[in-house]
Amino acid sequence: MESGRSFFTLPSWFAIVAILVVGSSGGSCSANDDGTNCTSSCGNIHNISYPFRLKHDPNYCGQSYFTLSCEKNITLLNLPSSGEYYVQAINYHNQTIRLLDPGLQKDNCSSIPRYPLALMNRYQTFSPNVSRYYISSTPVTFLKCANPVNSSIYVDTAPCISTTSLSSQPKTYGYFMIGWTNASDFVIGCSVEWTTAMLDSYNNLHQNASYEYIHNALLYGFDLGYRPGLYSFCKSGWWDRFFICLPYTFSGK
Repeated sequence: MESGRSFFTLPSWFAIVAILVVGSSGGSCSANDDGTNCTSSCGNIHNISYPFRLKHDPNYCGQSYFTLSCEKNITLLNLPSSGEYYVQAINYHNQTIRLLDPGLQKDNCSSIPRYPLALMNRYQTFSPNVSRYYISSTPVTFLKCANPVNSSIYVDTAPCISTTSLSSQPKTYGYFMIGWTNASDFVIGCSVEWTTAMLDSYNNLHQNASYEYIHNALLYGFDLGYRPGLYSFCKSGWWDRFFICLPYTFSGK
């Protein structure tokens, strides 16, 4: 080897630069592979593909925000603000994932959700520090009240959820409210115990529904919408509340 001559040829440098660029892309798929060639299955979920992936899948198969786990042949999604839910279905066309709270039991209407669901609707402003999931279903709120409530928007939980208390404590009454709530909907003496969601299709049929009907609706699960790569496509600006990418500065034209 001649003294002072570089060991690497020009093509070698191009190869190294290409490797560095691909390695720093955060595991996103290449232009020729959007993840559709990378599928996994777990239990009843057979087509786990981009942007979702299982923990053991290669990074390029999905985004880290949408990593699922498979335990005892059950597909799970961990929502840091709530808990770990059973995955019932993934709709890639509508960009929704249907989840079920593991605390709910079939043929046991006294069973209640294990995790309180942190609700974020699709119209709230997102930031890079907020989950890429949003509620795409109808909220269901469970309340305990010190006195009986006579209101069309309050659904009595009896006899499924007993309100009988110890003799040393006053009796309470359990109710559900369906839909997004306002401060004016809450009655003095009532407190929110937990919140979950049910599919919008059930909400359209819930007029004069019993608690048994609502519980069956909860057993079918609820939808979360998801936005893969939301922020990667708006690097030169910021998202407004309608998810339009706006520039940081505007020209004077």
